[in-house]
Amino acid sequence: MESYDPEAGWKRDVCNRISSPRSLGNLLASQRDHRSLTIREHRNTNHYRIHESSRGVQPLDVEAIEDLFELPCMANMAERLHEKKPVRKDLYNFARMVMWLPQYQDSDLETIVADLKGVFSRWPWYDEQVTDYQIRYEFSNTIGGDTPLPMNCDNDDMQRYCIGQEQCPYSIWGSLPFPDEMYDQLSGAEGNGNEL
Repeated sequence: MESYDPEAGWKRDVCNRISSPRSLGNLLASQRDHRSLTIREHRNTNHYRIHESSRGVQPLDVEAIEDLFELPCMANMAERLHEKKPVRKDLYNFARMVMWLPQYQDSDLETIVADLKGVFSRWPWYDEQVTDYQIRYEFSNTIGGDTPLPMNCDNDDMQRYCIGQEQCPYSIWGSLPFPDEMYDQLSGAEGNGNEL
């Protein structure tokens, strides 16, 4: 904490309240309802996870599905899809991201399927009927009635495409304009011990 020298007064005030691991824990515990904080109680130790990145994650405006390919991991996935058919996890993760984009929250299934087929048609393996079936199948799969969450950067399956979190200016959960409902669902899933 001594090496951190924030310019904003409120940040200095918060830093001044942290004098020990216990005071940091108390400060975090006082924010337990914040959507970006998960507290896991394990025996006599609490584990705190802050979902927002402190490394300056850039937001990404997504006006069309193709904008997702500005994420380096998605660009790498798109490049691979020109060479090989996708593994199912690639498709459902991509579909999950689209499910949660604000512009598709109130869209009917036909619109979403048509837009995703438009994106998938760029790849040589594209088959309209198979793709239509796969997209509809993914959208019919819920977890306890909830829309499945997209994978985040920490997911092992994303590591095939990741350029390294230290080098990347983006974070899937931190950069994309997902609605608060997704983060509420995320908090509930992590609170129940589900790993994503």
